[in-house]
Formats: sequence, C-alpha cells, structure tokens
Amino acid sequence: MSRTRRSALNFAGGLIFTVVTVCVGVFSTPWLLHWLGVERFGTFRVLLDWVAYVGLLELGLGGALWARLAVALGKGEKATAQNLLVAGLRAYFLVMLVMVGVGLGLMVALPYFVKTVTVGHDELRLAWLCCILPIIIFPLSVFRLLADARQQSYLVSLLFTLQSLLTIGLLLITAWAGWGLIGQSLAIGLGQFPAIFILMWIGLRAYPIRWLSKPEPEARRAIRALNWPMFIYNTSFRVGILSDTIVLAWVMGPTAVVPFFLTQRLATLAQNQLMNIGNSTWAGLVELQSQGHLDTFRTRLLELTSLVSGLSLAILIPIATFNYHFIARWVGSSNYAGDAVNILVCLNIWLWAVFYLWGWTLSGTGQIAHWTPYALSFTIINLAVSITGTLMLGMVGPLLGTLVSFLLVTSWGMPRILKRIFGLSPYALWRNALLPFLWALPYAIILGIIARARTPSGWAELIMEMSLASLFGLALWWMLGLSGSDRTIWRARLQGALGR
Repeated sequence: MSRTRRSALNFAGGLIFTVVTVCVGVFSTPWLLHWLGVERFGTFRVLLDWVAYVGLLELGLGGALWARLAVALGKGEKATAQNLLVAGLRAYFLVMLVMVGVGLGLMVALPYFVKTVTVGHDELRLAWLCCILPIIIFPLSVFRLLADARQQSYLVSLLFTLQSLLTIGLLLITAWAGWGLIGQSLAIGLGQFPAIFILMWIGLRAYPIRWLSKPEPEARRAIRALNWPMFIYNTSFRVGILSDTIVLAWVMGPTAVVPFFLTQRLATLAQNQLMNIGNSTWAGLVELQSQGHLDTFRTRLLELTSLVSGLSLAILIPIATFNYHFIARWVGSSNYAGDAVNILVCLNIWLWAVFYLWGWTLSGTGQIAHWTPYALSFTIINLAVSITGTLMLGMVGPLLGTLVSFLLVTSWGMPRILKRIFGLSPYALWRNALLPFLWALPYAIILGIIARARTPSGWAELIMEMSLASLFGLALWWMLGLSGSDRTIWRARLQGALGR
C-alpha cells in the first residue's frame, strides 16, 4: 500500500471518529447535563484533565518509542522493532507503578484543587479512583504506538470509534441511574479496555515477542535518549490543551467550566480531526526522511502546511460564525461563554493544527530535543498568562495564555529549528500557512454578517447552513488557495488513495 493511500485511510478513520463523536455528543450532552447537574458535569471534565496530567508521568517514553519504531519500520528492521517493544513494555510497567502511587496520593489532595459545593469529598475521591483504573493496562499502550508507527492509524481510529460508542452508552446509563461522578468515572475507565486488548492482539500477530525476555541494551538506550525531550514537549502540549479547565476551576469553580467547555466543543472536535492530518502523514514523512529523500520530504511538508491551514479555515470559520446558534439550540444560550471565547478558541486551534504538523517532523524523526528550551518557555508563559488572565478577565484568560505563548515562542522558534535540521525556509513555511487568509478573511466577514442577520429555525436548517458554509470554504480553498498544478497533483493523489 502506498504512503498516500495509507495516509488517506488514516485520515478517513479519523474523520469517521469525529463524525460519530459529534453525533453522539450532540445527543448525549443535554441528557448528561440534566441527570448530573451543572456542577457534577463540570467537575467530571476537570477530573478527566487531571487524569491526562497524570499521564505525563510516562516521561516522554511513548513519544520516544513512537519515533524509534517509525524509523525501524521505515527501514524494514523487524528485529529492532521487536526489541523496542520489549524495552517499551518494561519501561511502561515501571511507569505504571509510579502513576498508581501518584494517583492514590492525588485522591487524598484532590478536594483542595477542585472546590465543589454539592459534590462531597468521598464521592470526588471515589470517582477519581475509578478514573485512574485504566492505569493498570497502561503498559499495553505500546501496541497503540506500534499501530501508528506502522501507518495503521485508521485501525486505531475505528477501534476508538467503537470505544466512544461504548463509553457514551455507559455514561448515559450511569447518569440516568443516579450514580453521579462515580458512575461517570467507571464508564470512562471500563470503556477503554476492549480497544487496547484488540490492538495488543493485532500487534503480537505481526511482531511476536517474549514478554519476560530482556531487551537489548541498544533498544533501551535509544528510548532513553529521547524520553526527556519528549516529556518536555508533551508537557508543553498538554499545558496548552488541558490546563484551561484546571485553571478555570481553580479560580472560578467547576460551574464555570461548563459554558467554557460547551462553547469550545464543536471547535475542539474539529481540532482533533485537523490534528489527525499530522497523525495520518507523519510516519510517511519519517519514511522519506529516513531513506534520504530530503527534497521530497521538504516539498511534502510545505504542501501539507497549505492543506492543513486551508482546511482549518474552511472548517473553523463556519463554526465560529454559527456557534452561538448551535449552543443555543443544543444546551441553551446561557451555556454560551461569549464571542471572545468563541473566536479565541478557533484562532488557537488554527495555530495548533499548523504547529502540530510541524512538530511531528521533529518528534517522528527523533529530533525533538532541539525543541526543549522553546517548550519550557512556552509552558511558563502559558501558565503565567493563563492564571493572570483568568484572575483579571475571566474565561478568556486560559485562551489568551495559549495565544500569547504561540506568538512569543512557537511562531518563530519552530520554523527556526526546521530550517536548521531540514533546510526548510521559514518564509516558505509561513507563506504556505498564511496564504489561505487571502480568501478566508473576506469569507469570514461575509459569513459573520449572514449568521448574525438571521436565526436558523431548527436543527435541519442549522446543519444545512453550516455544511454549505464549510463546503463553500473548501471550494474557495480549492479554487483560490491552490494553483492549477497543485490541483492536478492533489487529484492524482486522491485517485491513488482511492485505488484508481
């Protein structure tokens, strides 16, 4: 299977996951809000973000193993990949023990970080204990990394789609039954087991290993050489993505998390899909780089930058302009956090999508250590501005923290490193990223005027208008954002991806 076709399958798998998630989310959220209440709903969102922070204790081992597996598989070195899997399992087992210890410690301290009114401390602590239940299968995450490194992200996406349906079903049942936070946490925990065991079975069929065998020293050294740089990179990424609700709950309380989370819901679902372009293509880029095809590597990255930027604007502009109508019809206008939150989150997601793609070239090729000082600066600025901004301005504070750290650090730091390592021109990178704004800005103004002038009469009309707006944005990107030769190239790739 060609790199183009694998990337297309990976993207299609992610698209299916996003569509299913949107549909079940639109259906389930009003019921969960009704059965749980605002404070429990907001508290549960904060608990999930705290769980993600416990995940940082893997210390970058996942990213390091990911990068090493991609290079080994790109070169066809099966024995090296098997050694890396064994080394990863051993390292992850030790990390799992540390995570369990820290998770139990947080169970005691959590009420001091999440201040609730109607949720008792015992319920909060038991819910947290259920949330960290999946840590016991954390070592099996190596098989998810293996699937991605084999350019089989489409398989991961399809399994996670089924996992999402199972989890939503459990969430609704436990909320309806009145099990509160504990039921929600059990649903999230239990829903994660089937997919990871299926990935383990598939991985072991292709790369059988001896569970208790001792890994080669070279494999351990290869992972250790990257784990700390990856840890710092992952920390800066998660602070940017996940710290918002934690900061907001600490400063303003869990109830403030609800409109903040719901207003961003459509945009963050789009973010997952836009980032999926990087997830779908990074292994193919690594294969090109590891085989010495640097000119092709540079050309592909510039093309993907233009693609990610154009698709992001075509999707995010309709979300930004119609989001108030969506929230009002979905969960009520009282749960809309305001235009400032709406616009800032869409702008940040555009930046995340572009920088996430660029970051994959560093992490996937094992060059992420070059980003370490920038990642530290990003994290410090983000937290400082987020906390200060929330204290002074309210809900927009965390989003301002992300935006300011992007502008002050990532906007120039990432292109500088890509030039140093791969010879990519910062001007060419930003040119490809910013050119779509020539058609996107007028389009956003016109669409904003139309969205404010009228209110859709129902769900069917709202969905139709948002869909037509996105299709029109895609048409603008295709006709105005691409040259004639670029369109010819993308047609050929699309035909190749479809097997024609």
